[in-house]
Amino acid sequence: MTHKIRFQMILWQNRNFRLLWLAQIISGMGDVLYSVGVMVHVFQQTGSALQTTGVLIAQSLPRFLLGPIAGAMVDHYPRQRVLIVMDLVRAALVGLLLLVVRQGSVNLWGIYLVVAGITAASTFYQPARIAIVPSLVERFNLVRANSVLIGTAQGTMAVGYMLGGLLTLRIGFGSFVLFNLLTFLVSAALTALMRIQPRSEAEKQAQKARMPLRQSVLEGYTYLKNNPVVRPLVVMELLEHVPHGIWSSALMLVFAEKALRAGADAWGTMSALYFAGMMAGAVVASVAAKRLERYPGLIIGGNALASGVLTFLFALSPVTWVAVVLAFLFGPPSAVRDVVQDTLLQTVADDELLGRVYALREMGRWVVYMLAGLLFAWLADRMEIRTIYLLGGGLYLLTAVYALANKPLRQSQIIHQQTP
Repeated sequence: MTHKIRFQMILWQNRNFRLLWLAQIISGMGDVLYSVGVMVHVFQQTGSALQTTGVLIAQSLPRFLLGPIAGAMVDHYPRQRVLIVMDLVRAALVGLLLLVVRQGSVNLWGIYLVVAGITAASTFYQPARIAIVPSLVERFNLVRANSVLIGTAQGTMAVGYMLGGLLTLRIGFGSFVLFNLLTFLVSAALTALMRIQPRSEAEKQAQKARMPLRQSVLEGYTYLKNNPVVRPLVVMELLEHVPHGIWSSALMLVFAEKALRAGADAWGTMSALYFAGMMAGAVVASVAAKRLERYPGLIIGGNALASGVLTFLFALSPVTWVAVVLAFLFGPPSAVRDVVQDTLLQTVADDELLGRVYALREMGRWVVYMLAGLLFAWLADRMEIRTIYLLGGGLYLLTAVYALANKPLRQSQIIHQQTP
Protein backbone atom coordinates (compact mmCIF):
# COMPACT_ATOMS: atom_id res chain seq x y z
CA MET A 1 0.00 0.00 0.00
CA THR A 2 2.92 2.35 0.73
CA HIS A 3 4.15 1.97 -2.85
CA LYS A 4 0.66 2.66 -4.21
CA ILE A 5 0.40 5.88 -2.21
CA ARG A 6 3.91 6.86 -3.25
CA PHE A 7 3.17 6.35 -6.96
CA GLN A 8 -0.09 8.31 -6.65
CA MET A 9 1.79 11.18 -5.00
CA ILE A 10 4.37 11.15 -7.79
CA LEU A 11 1.55 11.30 -10.35
CA TRP A 12 -0.22 14.26 -8.72
CA GLN A 13 3.07 16.09 -8.16
CA ASN A 14 3.53 16.00 -11.93
CA ARG A 15 2.67 19.55 -13.05
CA ASN A 16 2.22 18.61 -16.70
CA PHE A 17 -0.21 15.82 -15.84
CA ARG A 18 -2.25 18.10 -13.57
CA LEU A 19 -2.52 20.65 -16.38
CA LEU A 20 -3.58 17.98 -18.90
CA TRP A 21 -6.15 16.65 -16.44
CA LEU A 22 -7.64 20.10 -15.84
CA ALA A 23 -7.62 20.85 -19.57
CA GLN A 24 -9.46 17.56 -20.20
CA ILE A 25 -12.14 18.39 -17.65
CA ILE A 26 -12.75 21.87 -19.04
CA SER A 27 -12.41 21.00 -22.74
CA GLY A 28 -14.43 17.80 -22.32
CA MET A 29 -17.20 19.66 -20.53
CA GLY A 30 -17.31 22.20 -23.36
CA ASP A 31 -17.48 19.38 -25.91
CA VAL A 32 -20.37 17.58 -24.21
CA LEU A 33 -22.32 20.71 -23.30
CA TYR A 34 -22.23 22.17 -26.79
CA SER A 35 -23.26 18.80 -28.28
CA VAL A 36 -26.27 18.44 -25.98
CA GLY A 37 -27.14 22.13 -26.23
CA VAL A 38 -27.14 22.15 -30.03
CA MET A 39 -29.44 19.11 -30.23
CA VAL A 40 -31.85 20.63 -27.70
CA HIS A 41 -31.81 23.97 -29.55
CA VAL A 42 -32.44 22.41 -32.97
CA PHE A 43 -35.31 20.29 -31.63
CA GLN A 44 -36.83 23.30 -29.84
CA GLN A 45 -36.71 25.42 -32.99
CA THR A 46 -37.85 22.78 -35.50
CA GLY A 47 -39.75 20.13 -33.54
CA SER A 48 -38.28 17.62 -35.99
CA ALA A 49 -36.55 14.45 -34.84
CA LEU A 50 -35.10 14.03 -38.35
CA GLN A 51 -33.52 17.49 -38.38
CA THR A 52 -32.18 16.90 -34.86
CA THR A 53 -30.63 13.65 -36.10
CA GLY A 54 -28.80 15.80 -38.65
CA VAL A 55 -26.65 17.04 -35.75
CA LEU A 56 -25.56 13.46 -35.03
CA ILE A 57 -24.71 12.91 -38.70
CA ALA A 58 -22.64 16.11 -38.72
CA GLN A 59 -20.79 14.76 -35.67
CA SER A 60 -20.17 11.37 -37.30
CA LEU A 61 -18.86 12.08 -40.80
CA PRO A 62 -15.64 13.96 -39.85
CA ARG A 63 -14.51 11.08 -37.62
CA PHE A 64 -14.79 8.69 -40.54
CA LEU A 65 -13.35 10.98 -43.22
CA LEU A 66 -10.49 12.56 -41.26
CA GLY A 67 -9.38 9.82 -38.84
CA PRO A 68 -6.28 8.57 -40.72
CA ILE A 69 -5.24 12.11 -41.73
CA ALA A 70 -5.62 13.29 -38.13
CA GLY A 71 -3.32 10.53 -36.89
CA ALA A 72 -0.63 11.40 -39.43
CA MET A 73 -0.79 15.09 -38.47
CA VAL A 74 -0.61 14.25 -34.76
CA ASP A 75 2.59 12.27 -35.36
CA HIS A 76 3.95 14.93 -37.72
CA TYR A 77 3.69 17.98 -35.44
CA PRO A 78 4.37 18.49 -31.70
CA ARG A 79 1.33 17.07 -29.92
CA GLN A 80 1.11 19.92 -27.43
CA ARG A 81 0.82 22.34 -30.34
CA VAL A 82 -1.91 20.21 -31.93
CA LEU A 83 -3.92 20.30 -28.67
CA ILE A 84 -3.62 24.08 -28.36
CA VAL A 85 -4.48 24.79 -31.99
CA MET A 86 -7.49 22.45 -31.96
CA ASP A 87 -8.86 24.05 -28.78
CA LEU A 88 -8.50 27.49 -30.41
CA VAL A 89 -10.17 26.23 -33.60
CA ARG A 90 -13.06 24.84 -31.58
CA ALA A 91 -13.38 28.13 -29.70
CA ALA A 92 -13.50 30.05 -33.00
CA LEU A 93 -16.12 27.69 -34.43
CA VAL A 94 -18.25 27.94 -31.29
CA GLY A 95 -18.04 31.73 -31.69
CA LEU A 96 -19.21 31.29 -35.29
CA LEU A 97 -22.08 29.15 -33.99
CA LEU A 98 -23.07 32.07 -31.77
CA LEU A 99 -23.31 34.30 -34.86
CA VAL A 100 -25.30 31.67 -36.76
CA VAL A 101 -27.97 31.24 -34.06
CA ARG A 102 -28.32 35.02 -33.52
CA GLN A 103 -29.49 35.60 -37.09
CA GLY A 104 -33.08 35.16 -35.96
CA SER A 105 -34.19 32.40 -38.31
CA VAL A 106 -32.95 28.85 -37.83
CA ASN A 107 -30.04 28.28 -40.22
CA LEU A 108 -29.85 24.50 -40.02
CA TRP A 109 -27.17 24.06 -42.65
CA GLY A 110 -25.04 26.68 -40.94
CA ILE A 111 -25.42 24.82 -37.63
CA TYR A 112 -24.60 21.47 -39.28
CA LEU A 113 -21.44 22.89 -40.90
CA VAL A 114 -20.21 24.43 -37.65
CA VAL A 115 -20.91 21.21 -35.73
CA ALA A 116 -19.02 19.22 -38.37
CA GLY A 117 -16.09 21.65 -38.07
CA ILE A 118 -15.97 21.30 -34.28
CA THR A 119 -16.06 17.51 -34.58
CA ALA A 120 -13.27 17.65 -37.17
CA ALA A 121 -11.12 19.59 -34.69
CA SER A 122 -11.96 17.04 -31.98
CA THR A 123 -10.89 14.27 -34.38
CA PHE A 124 -7.38 15.76 -34.27
CA TYR A 125 -7.56 16.62 -30.56
CA GLN A 126 -8.42 13.18 -29.15
CA PRO A 127 -5.52 11.10 -30.57
CA ALA A 128 -3.11 13.91 -29.68
CA ARG A 129 -4.36 13.91 -26.08
CA ILE A 130 -3.99 10.15 -25.72
CA ALA A 131 -0.63 10.00 -27.52
CA ILE A 132 0.90 12.79 -25.41
CA VAL A 133 0.37 10.98 -22.08
CA PRO A 134 3.58 8.85 -22.27
CA SER A 135 5.53 12.10 -22.78
CA LEU A 136 4.14 13.53 -19.53
CA VAL A 137 4.03 10.56 -17.17
CA GLU A 138 6.64 8.02 -16.06
CA ARG A 139 5.88 4.59 -17.50
CA PHE A 140 5.38 3.02 -14.08
CA ASN A 141 2.48 5.46 -13.57
CA LEU A 142 0.79 5.09 -16.97
CA VAL A 143 -1.97 2.78 -15.71
CA ARG A 144 -2.78 5.20 -12.90
CA ALA A 145 -2.69 8.18 -15.24
CA ASN A 146 -5.02 6.51 -17.74
CA SER A 147 -7.33 5.48 -14.87
CA VAL A 148 -7.63 9.11 -13.78
CA LEU A 149 -8.17 10.38 -17.34
CA ILE A 150 -10.77 7.74 -18.24
CA GLY A 151 -12.63 8.15 -14.94
CA THR A 152 -12.61 11.92 -15.42
CA ALA A 153 -13.91 11.57 -18.99
CA GLN A 154 -16.84 9.45 -17.79
CA GLY A 155 -17.62 11.89 -14.99
CA THR A 156 -17.49 14.80 -17.42
CA MET A 157 -19.90 13.04 -19.77
CA ALA A 158 -22.31 12.21 -16.96
CA VAL A 159 -22.37 15.78 -15.62
CA GLY A 160 -22.42 17.29 -19.12
CA TYR A 161 -25.41 15.26 -20.26
CA MET A 162 -27.29 16.00 -17.04
CA LEU A 163 -26.64 19.75 -17.19
CA GLY A 164 -26.65 20.34 -20.96
CA GLY A 165 -30.37 20.34 -21.62
CA LEU A 166 -31.17 22.08 -18.32
CA LEU A 167 -28.70 24.93 -18.89
CA THR A 168 -29.89 25.47 -22.45
CA LEU A 169 -33.43 25.97 -21.20
CA ARG A 170 -32.48 28.08 -18.16
CA ILE A 171 -29.84 30.51 -19.46
CA GLY A 172 -30.66 30.60 -23.16
CA PHE A 173 -28.72 29.08 -26.00
CA GLY A 174 -26.67 32.21 -26.75
CA SER A 175 -25.27 32.46 -23.21
CA PHE A 176 -24.75 28.72 -23.22
CA VAL A 177 -22.65 28.88 -26.41
CA LEU A 178 -20.58 31.74 -24.97
CA PHE A 179 -19.81 29.58 -21.92
CA ASN A 180 -18.68 26.76 -24.24
CA LEU A 181 -16.35 29.16 -26.06
CA LEU A 182 -14.69 30.09 -22.77
CA THR A 183 -14.11 26.43 -21.84
CA PHE A 184 -12.07 25.83 -24.99
CA LEU A 185 -10.02 29.00 -24.46
CA VAL A 186 -9.21 28.05 -20.86
CA SER A 187 -8.27 24.53 -21.97
CA ALA A 188 -5.88 25.95 -24.58
CA ALA A 189 -4.27 28.20 -21.96
CA LEU A 190 -3.76 25.29 -19.54
CA THR A 191 -2.22 23.13 -22.28
CA ALA A 192 0.14 25.97 -23.23
CA LEU A 193 1.47 26.02 -19.65
CA MET A 194 2.77 22.44 -19.93
CA ARG A 195 6.55 22.10 -20.19
CA ILE A 196 7.41 18.99 -22.18
CA GLN A 197 10.95 17.72 -22.64
CA PRO A 198 12.06 18.05 -26.29
CA ARG A 199 12.46 14.87 -28.30
CA SER A 200 15.87 13.39 -29.02
CA GLU A 201 17.89 14.71 -31.97
CA ALA A 202 17.15 11.56 -33.99
CA GLU A 203 13.42 12.02 -33.44
CA LYS A 204 13.66 15.68 -34.43
CA GLN A 205 15.40 14.75 -37.68
CA ALA A 206 12.75 12.13 -38.40
CA GLN A 207 10.04 14.71 -37.78
CA LYS A 208 11.77 17.16 -40.12
CA ALA A 209 11.78 14.60 -42.91
CA ARG A 210 8.12 15.49 -43.51
CA MET A 211 6.95 12.30 -45.12
CA PRO A 212 4.14 12.84 -47.68
CA LEU A 213 0.73 12.58 -46.04
CA ARG A 214 -0.46 9.55 -48.01
CA GLN A 215 2.76 7.66 -47.25
CA SER A 216 2.48 8.61 -43.58
CA VAL A 217 -1.08 7.25 -43.38
CA LEU A 218 -0.03 4.02 -45.10
CA GLU A 219 2.93 3.66 -42.75
CA GLY A 220 0.58 3.79 -39.77
CA TYR A 221 -1.73 1.19 -41.31
CA THR A 222 1.20 -1.10 -42.21
CA TYR A 223 2.62 -0.83 -38.69
CA LEU A 224 -0.76 -1.65 -37.14
CA LYS A 225 -1.22 -4.62 -39.47
CA ASN A 226 2.22 -6.12 -38.80
CA ASN A 227 2.69 -5.54 -35.06
CA PRO A 228 1.97 -8.87 -33.27
CA VAL A 229 0.33 -7.21 -30.25
CA VAL A 230 -1.15 -4.01 -31.68
CA ARG A 231 -2.98 -5.83 -34.50
CA PRO A 232 -4.94 -8.35 -32.36
CA LEU A 233 -5.61 -5.68 -29.74
CA VAL A 234 -7.20 -3.33 -32.29
CA VAL A 235 -9.05 -6.20 -34.00
CA MET A 236 -10.39 -7.29 -30.62
CA GLU A 237 -11.60 -3.73 -29.93
CA LEU A 238 -13.33 -3.56 -33.32
CA LEU A 239 -15.06 -6.88 -32.65
CA GLU A 240 -16.07 -5.64 -29.21
CA HIS A 241 -17.72 -2.55 -30.68
CA VAL A 242 -20.25 -4.72 -32.52
CA PRO A 243 -22.07 -5.71 -29.28
CA HIS A 244 -21.39 -2.21 -27.92
CA GLY A 245 -24.07 -1.17 -30.43
CA ILE A 246 -26.81 -2.56 -28.15
CA TRP A 247 -25.96 0.09 -25.55
CA SER A 248 -27.04 3.03 -27.70
CA SER A 249 -29.41 5.47 -26.01
CA ALA A 250 -32.22 4.51 -28.38
CA LEU A 251 -32.03 0.77 -27.68
CA MET A 252 -31.68 1.24 -23.93
CA LEU A 253 -34.81 3.40 -23.99
CA VAL A 254 -36.64 0.69 -25.95
CA PHE A 255 -35.46 -1.92 -23.42
CA ALA A 256 -36.69 0.21 -20.51
CA GLU A 257 -40.12 0.70 -22.06
CA LYS A 258 -40.76 -2.66 -23.71
CA ALA A 259 -38.86 -5.16 -21.55
CA LEU A 260 -39.15 -3.50 -18.15
CA ARG A 261 -42.47 -1.67 -18.73
CA ALA A 262 -40.81 1.44 -17.33
CA GLY A 263 -40.26 4.93 -18.72
CA ALA A 264 -37.55 7.37 -19.63
CA ASP A 265 -36.73 7.86 -15.94
CA ALA A 266 -35.55 4.23 -15.70
CA TRP A 267 -33.43 4.71 -18.83
CA GLY A 268 -31.88 7.83 -17.32
CA THR A 269 -31.12 6.03 -14.05
CA MET A 270 -29.47 3.11 -15.86
CA SER A 271 -27.31 5.49 -17.90
CA ALA A 272 -26.28 7.51 -14.85
CA LEU A 273 -25.34 4.42 -12.83
CA TYR A 274 -23.37 3.00 -15.76
CA PHE A 275 -21.24 6.16 -15.75
CA ALA A 276 -20.92 5.83 -11.96
CA GLY A 277 -19.74 2.24 -12.42
CA MET A 278 -17.18 3.40 -14.99
CA MET A 279 -15.79 5.92 -12.50
CA ALA A 280 -15.63 3.22 -9.81
CA GLY A 281 -13.81 0.94 -12.23
CA ALA A 282 -11.26 3.65 -12.97
CA VAL A 283 -10.52 3.86 -9.24
CA VAL A 284 -10.12 0.07 -9.08
CA ALA A 285 -7.71 0.17 -12.04
CA SER A 286 -5.61 2.81 -10.31
CA VAL A 287 -5.39 0.82 -7.06
CA ALA A 288 -4.65 -2.47 -8.84
CA ALA A 289 -2.19 -0.97 -11.34
CA LYS A 290 0.64 -3.45 -10.68
CA ARG A 291 -1.59 -6.48 -11.30
CA LEU A 292 -2.99 -4.96 -14.47
CA GLU A 293 0.54 -4.40 -15.79
CA ARG A 294 1.44 -8.08 -15.38
CA TYR A 295 -1.55 -9.64 -17.15
CA PRO A 296 -3.14 -7.10 -19.53
CA GLY A 297 -4.08 -9.65 -22.19
CA LEU A 298 -5.81 -11.94 -19.70
CA ILE A 299 -7.58 -8.98 -18.12
CA ILE A 300 -8.83 -7.74 -21.51
CA GLY A 301 -10.18 -11.18 -22.39
CA GLY A 302 -11.59 -11.70 -18.89
CA ASN A 303 -13.44 -8.40 -18.99
CA ALA A 304 -14.95 -9.28 -22.37
CA LEU A 305 -16.14 -12.51 -20.74
CA ALA A 306 -17.60 -10.54 -17.80
CA SER A 307 -19.34 -8.18 -20.25
CA GLY A 308 -20.97 -11.16 -21.95
CA VAL A 309 -22.24 -12.66 -18.69
CA LEU A 310 -23.53 -9.32 -17.40
CA THR A 311 -25.27 -8.62 -20.71
CA PHE A 312 -27.03 -12.00 -20.53
CA LEU A 313 -28.20 -11.19 -17.00
CA PHE A 314 -29.29 -7.70 -18.07
CA ALA A 315 -31.31 -9.15 -20.96
CA LEU A 316 -33.16 -11.40 -18.50
CA SER A 317 -33.78 -8.68 -15.88
CA PRO A 318 -37.26 -9.29 -14.45
CA VAL A 319 -37.70 -5.83 -12.90
CA THR A 320 -36.22 -2.35 -13.21
CA TRP A 321 -34.06 -2.36 -10.08
CA VAL A 322 -32.23 -5.49 -11.24
CA ALA A 323 -31.44 -3.84 -14.59
CA VAL A 324 -30.25 -0.69 -12.79
CA VAL A 325 -27.88 -2.69 -10.55
CA LEU A 326 -26.53 -4.61 -13.56
CA ALA A 327 -26.00 -1.34 -15.47
CA PHE A 328 -23.79 -0.18 -12.59
CA LEU A 329 -21.93 -3.52 -12.46
CA PHE A 330 -21.25 -3.27 -16.19
CA GLY A 331 -19.23 -0.08 -15.59
CA PRO A 332 -16.18 -1.35 -13.61
CA PRO A 333 -15.04 -4.05 -16.08
CA SER A 334 -15.59 -1.59 -18.94
CA ALA A 335 -13.37 1.02 -17.27
CA VAL A 336 -10.64 -1.48 -16.35
CA ARG A 337 -10.67 -2.77 -19.94
CA ASP A 338 -10.34 0.76 -21.38
CA VAL A 339 -7.47 1.62 -19.02
CA VAL A 340 -5.55 -1.56 -19.84
CA GLN A 341 -6.11 -1.27 -23.60
CA ASP A 342 -4.95 2.35 -23.74
CA THR A 343 -1.90 1.68 -21.56
CA LEU A 344 -0.90 -1.43 -23.49
CA LEU A 345 -1.00 0.51 -26.76
CA GLN A 346 1.01 3.36 -25.25
CA THR A 347 3.78 1.00 -24.14
CA VAL A 348 3.83 -1.41 -27.11
CA ALA A 349 3.39 0.95 -30.09
CA ASP A 350 6.29 3.12 -31.28
CA ASP A 351 5.87 6.68 -30.00
CA GLU A 352 6.37 8.25 -33.44
CA LEU A 353 3.45 6.15 -34.76
CA LEU A 354 1.18 6.34 -31.73
CA GLY A 355 -1.04 9.11 -33.10
CA ARG A 356 -1.73 7.19 -36.30
CA VAL A 357 -2.44 3.96 -34.43
CA TYR A 358 -4.93 5.69 -32.13
CA ALA A 359 -6.61 7.59 -34.95
CA LEU A 360 -7.05 4.44 -37.06
CA ARG A 361 -8.38 2.60 -34.02
CA GLU A 362 -10.84 5.38 -33.21
CA MET A 363 -12.06 5.63 -36.80
CA GLY A 364 -12.61 1.87 -36.96
CA ARG A 365 -14.36 1.74 -33.59
CA TRP A 366 -16.67 4.61 -34.49
CA VAL A 367 -17.65 3.10 -37.86
CA VAL A 368 -18.27 -0.35 -36.37
CA TYR A 369 -20.30 1.09 -33.48
CA MET A 370 -22.41 3.22 -35.82
CA LEU A 371 -23.15 0.36 -38.22
CA ALA A 372 -23.82 -2.07 -35.37
CA GLY A 373 -26.19 0.42 -33.74
CA LEU A 374 -28.13 0.78 -37.00
CA LEU A 375 -28.25 -3.01 -37.46
CA PHE A 376 -29.50 -3.65 -33.92
CA ALA A 377 -32.05 -0.82 -34.24
CA TRP A 378 -33.32 -2.44 -37.45
CA LEU A 379 -33.51 -5.83 -35.72
CA ALA A 380 -35.31 -4.30 -32.72
CA ASP A 381 -38.27 -3.51 -34.98
CA ARG A 382 -38.45 -7.16 -36.00
CA MET A 383 -37.77 -9.16 -32.84
CA GLU A 384 -38.03 -8.96 -29.05
CA ILE A 385 -35.67 -6.41 -27.49
CA ARG A 386 -34.52 -8.99 -24.92
CA THR A 387 -33.39 -11.20 -27.81
CA ILE A 388 -31.25 -8.34 -29.12
CA TYR A 389 -29.45 -8.10 -25.78
CA LEU A 390 -29.00 -11.88 -25.58
CA LEU A 391 -27.40 -11.71 -29.02
CA GLY A 392 -25.11 -8.94 -27.78
CA GLY A 393 -24.07 -11.08 -24.82
CA GLY A 394 -23.12 -13.92 -27.15
CA LEU A 395 -21.03 -11.57 -29.29
CA TYR A 396 -19.13 -10.40 -26.20
CA LEU A 397 -18.29 -14.02 -25.40
CA LEU A 398 -16.97 -14.55 -28.94
CA THR A 399 -14.79 -11.47 -28.48
CA ALA A 400 -13.43 -12.97 -25.26
CA VAL A 401 -12.61 -16.21 -27.09
CA TYR A 402 -10.67 -14.28 -29.74
CA ALA A 403 -8.69 -12.28 -27.16
CA LEU A 404 -7.82 -15.30 -25.02
CA ALA A 405 -6.97 -17.50 -28.02
CA ASN A 406 -4.45 -15.01 -29.43
CA LYS A 407 -1.12 -15.94 -27.84
CA PRO A 408 0.79 -12.63 -28.33
CA LEU A 409 -2.11 -10.66 -26.86
CA ARG A 410 -2.75 -13.16 -24.07
CA GLN A 411 0.92 -13.15 -23.00
CA SER A 412 1.48 -9.41 -23.42
CA GLN A 413 2.77 -7.27 -20.56
CA ILE A 414 2.84 -3.56 -19.83
CA ILE A 415 6.58 -3.01 -19.57
CA HIS A 416 8.14 0.11 -18.08
CA GLN A 417 11.49 1.26 -16.92
CA GLN A 418 12.73 0.60 -13.41
CA THR A 419 10.46 2.22 -10.87
CA PRO A 420 11.96 4.72 -8.44
